Amino acid sequence: MNVNELSYSLRPEVPVVTAELVDFQAAGIRLDLLRLDSVHPMISGNKWFKLKYALEAVLRSDFPRILSFGGAWSNHIHALAFAGWERGIETVAVIRGERPSRLSDTLLDAQRWGMSLEFVSREQYRNKYDEVFLQSLRARYGDFHILPEGGSGEWVVAGCREILTLCDAADYDLICCACGTGGTLAGLVAGKPEGLSILGVPVLKGGEFLYQDIRNLLSQAGVDDPGGWQLDLEGHEGGYAKITPALALSMRGFFEATGVELEPVYTGKAFLALQRRVRAGKLARGSRVLLIHTGGMQGLRGMQETLSKRLSQGRENS
Repeated sequence: MNVNELSYSLRPEVPVVTAELVDFQAAGIRLDLLRLDSVHPMISGNKWFKLKYALEAVLRSDFPRILSFGGAWSNHIHALAFAGWERGIETVAVIRGERPSRLSDTLLDAQRWGMSLEFVSREQYRNKYDEVFLQSLRARYGDFHILPEGGSGEWVVAGCREILTLCDAADYDLICCACGTGGTLAGLVAGKPEGLSILGVPVLKGGEFLYQDIRNLLSQAGVDDPGGWQLDLEGHEGGYAKITPALALSMRGFFEATGVELEPVYTGKAFLALQRRVRAGKLARGSRVLLIHTGGMQGLRGMQETLSKRLSQGRENS
């Protein structure tokens, strides 16, 4: 797909590749990777599906303007800025933290694509849905549609359930996906065939709240919770965007075996959680597992130094 063409009427071509990993093979487990990172060069991975119906709804409305929220390296903000620029939708982002002396590469991209950036203190960000604050933004920018942080709004289940149409989901026993706000996992749960299990790996410490958030998203979409899904609450590696030596080593091993690069905020943690389950004998021999690569590779630009340090530490201690 050409970078200047974005058509949600087209079904994206997304490869499914088999990961030839020694520990998985020794356990008799087949691991495939659904490469959503290849959906689009700018609207990466699950963001393509999260934004799909939100953009369509905004374009049908009286005012094509979206306001959303995120951090300096947010994949959501990056994808939204490009999609808005491409489709003629004004975008405004409320960014967590004071404006730095130099913008991150993510925000430089977003600004280049016409996104307006509003920096707020972390305290203000915690109260970002306060009506007085939102009214002050409306006074500045005019009416806007609010898209929640991470893109998990009312359209997210409809978009993300389409992810499973890109593969033969019924061929698998387990599908694993990282979780931030839970929108992608809610879509997978809504679209899963009977008998398929879904494992979500929250990347935030204390991710228990996602059980209720995911159920709420399903309910808002008019979907009965079919069950057959769970969260691995120990896979966060210390918290959001935290990188441990074990995570860095796991990602490097995956790349060396497959030639596919992961990132440490989302898919890297999901893979490590799966790998630990395999090594602990928690997956039955003969299991067929699909790991969803949710993209977000643009964020690596701000993490390379830390990732290299953690990799060196891991090698020293191994």
